[in-house]
Formats: sequence, C-alpha cells, structure tokens
Amino acid sequence: MLSRFLNCVLISQIRIMKNRIYTIAVVLIVFAFNPLVAQNLNDIQRGQRGYSPPPMPREQGAISIADPLEDIDQKMDLYQEEFTLDAFEKAVLKNYLVEFETEKLGILENETISYDVKQQAILKLNDKLSAKLITLLTEEEVVKFQALHFDTRTKRQKRKDKNKT
Repeated sequence: MLSRFLNCVLISQIRIMKNRIYTIAVVLIVFAFNPLVAQNLNDIQRGQRGYSPPPMPREQGAISIADPLEDIDQKMDLYQEEFTLDAFEKAVLKNYLVEFETEKLGILENETISYDVKQQAILKLNDKLSAKLITLLTEEEVVKFQALHFDTRTKRQKRKDKNKT
C-alpha cells in the first residue's frame, strides 16, 4: 500500500515537473522571439523614415562602350598581311569596318532599348558584315577574319596562350 502511494506521488511529481519544463520552454521561446520582432529586420528602421535604399545592381553584364575606331588602322595592316589585300580591297574592308563599328556604337549608346535587344541587334550586324565580307573574301577567310576581329577568347585564355610560348 505504501509502495502504491509512493508510486502515485512520484508519478504526480513527474507530471508536475514535465508541465513546468514545458511552461519554461514556452516562456523561453516567446521571450527569445520578442527581440527579433523588435529589430524590424525587413522594415525601414526608425531613423530611416522617408529613406529608401538604392536598388540592388542587376546581374546582367553591362555592355562596355570602347571606341573601336581608334585601332582600325593598326588592324588593317594585320588584315592586309593575313589576307594579301591590295590597296583597293584594303580601303573597301576599312569602309565596311568603319560602317559596322559606327552602327554598333549607335546601338550600344542607345539607352532606350534593353540589353537583350542590343545583343540581338549586334548579332544581326555581325551577320550583315559577314555577308558584305563574302563579296571581298572567301568563306574560309571570312571565318578567319571573324576569329581575328571578334576575338572571343577571355583574358585568362589569352594569358594561358601567351605563357605557353
């Protein structure tokens, strides 16, 4: 009888302890969450009323605008040696390139069109230049010209090639 009584007392005390532990855990969770709410993590802070932070930068790469007309004369000497052009063919090729580069600069400087539209327009210009070059060079030479003029290798690849030699 006494053992039953002790068992009942122990069981009731264990239940009371469990209830206390649960209440303490709930109180700790509530008080731990309260400072996070007070921080206003996603809202504008007290001293920043009326201030909106600057927009985050876009992940799209910006198209850099460099003046390609500066080094066309240097490139023309390279093209003349590479494709054995006479003076007339060199002048025609230079006119094609100047026309291409000025149209490309016009597209790049236009800020009203989006990045994707600019890329599509530049690709069309490249195709247009290739069509003009076929009248002057053979198809193999056009491919070689595009590899020379539109060097698509990255700086890292160029460094690797330079270090190999």
